[in-house]
Amino acid sequence: MYARYLILPLLLVLILAAGAQAYKGGCPGQGHYQDFMSGLTPEQQEKVQKLTDVHHEQLFALHKELKAKHEAMEALFSAVPVDKAAVDKAMAEVNELQAKKAKLNADYRIELTEITGKPVPLESQRGCAGSAGCGAYSSGAGTGAGDAPASPAQTL
Repeated sequence: MYARYLILPLLLVLILAAGAQAYKGGCPGQGHYQDFMSGLTPEQQEKVQKLTDVHHEQLFALHKELKAKHEAMEALFSAVPVDKAAVDKAMAEVNELQAKKAKLNADYRIELTEITGKPVPLESQRGCAGSAGCGAYSSGAGTGAGDAPASPAQTL
């Protein structure tokens, strides 16, 4: 009789515990980012946050451009016959944007290291989802798109 009344509260406790554990470690970049930020002075943390916010704005803008270029390229591929010159031009533009993104991410990591005096660990680069602006490297694009610790102030 009493077991029936205990099942619901016990189930809720288990769900809350699982949710807390998922929040703590479910987003790979968040835990590592917390580790990276620990031990920094409040001034360093503020500089890192400002740099991260600016970096993410630039990264999201590049991501939008890349997405538009990919969609335009898909339209080129759907035409019959395919205009090879137009596809080559679109691919060159995509490659240029990806190179710009890689450079932006490398510069960001260097600046983080200069601010904090410690290297940015590779594991802090992972974002929290496969898409929706939080790509594999929290850059907002797909796999291998860049490096940036996830910002706690701005969900990617």
